[in-house]
Amino acid sequence: NMSVKEFSIIAGNNWDEIFKAENTTTTNFKKIKGNLEPTTSLPITSSDSDLVVFGSIARNECTASSDVDWTLLIDGQANPDHLKVAQLIQEGIEKAQLAEPGKGGMFGQITFSHDLIHYIGGQDDSNHNLSRRILLLLESSRIFDSDKTEGSAYGRVIRGIIDKYIDNDSGYSANDKENVPRFLLNDIIRFWRTMCVDFAYKQIEQKGQKWALRNIKLRMARRLIFVKGLLMCAQIYNSSLNKVQIKQKLGSFVHEKPLNFMVSTFLDFGVEKKLIVQALDSYNEFLRMLNNEEIRKYLKELDMYKAYDDEKFEAARSNSHKFQDALNKIFLNESNKNKISEFTFKYGVF
Repeated sequence: NMSVKEFSIIAGNNWDEIFKAENTTTTNFKKIKGNLEPTTSLPITSSDSDLVVFGSIARNECTASSDVDWTLLIDGQANPDHLKVAQLIQEGIEKAQLAEPGKGGMFGQITFSHDLIHYIGGQDDSNHNLSRRILLLLESSRIFDSDKTEGSAYGRVIRGIIDKYIDNDSGYSANDKENVPRFLLNDIIRFWRTMCVDFAYKQIEQKGQKWALRNIKLRMARRLIFVKGLLMCAQIYNSSLNKVQIKQKLGSFVHEKPLNFMVSTFLDFGVEKKLIVQALDSYNEFLRMLNNEEIRKYLKELDMYKAYDDEKFEAARSNSHKFQDALNKIFLNESNKNKISEFTFKYGVF
């Protein structure tokens, strides 16, 4: 697997904001640990629970004002201490002087594994449940012992989710040689569309507040995790892996950071280097904007109805078009099909 850093040496590019964000993420991890480990009266993690983060801190993309989207993931018996632990986590993040998650209710609380694993589809699979489940696969990280997930609550839940998607996929009973995990792929697509619809809902609910900033994040960071989900499924396409191997492969992909996974998969599939460079150039510029307090605050406060006539918003939007253009040429190149575009046309459209 090739990281962005390793690719930068080959490409001769310095994506300084991407690397700066990685360093900021490492610092934020240390701050959280430092404010939780020595002071808490109850253990934050146990055999039944894990502190799991999502968002920029899980993607290695923290900027100066990044918040911490977290949940206390429970895979075991209910315990009255779990609520106390969640409160300690909240206090620890406040002491670390890091921003709390948004007030939408999806993060900053307890999540139970049963709902994530057993409520896939149907009336009980709320938008929050769907989002937490797919985000666990696409952009999640365990704060303590992040490199030792085997046997942990976090590791068991991820394994349970993957097992559910693969074991209940009727396509595998037909011995389909293409091995595409359709059940998982459809839920990843559903998640992406849910994010887009949720963006429109928040636009109405919040009367356009933070619209411009959320719009640019949807175009870049949210799109990136969708790309990771598509590529996870594309990696299985036309492979000779059996069900056990597919589960292992998907499990290993979960721990890859989205940008690194995107670069590595694109290189594996023979994507032109100039398109990978274009995508990374655009993403680097996106992080530069987020890391600029003046621009971030400006976009946060910009009136939705004035955005398309605004110079700063148009610059951010124009940059997102470069990211989109590179992805279009990779995923939707009908004239010069590669494995990714073949997969996209066959499984990602109809």
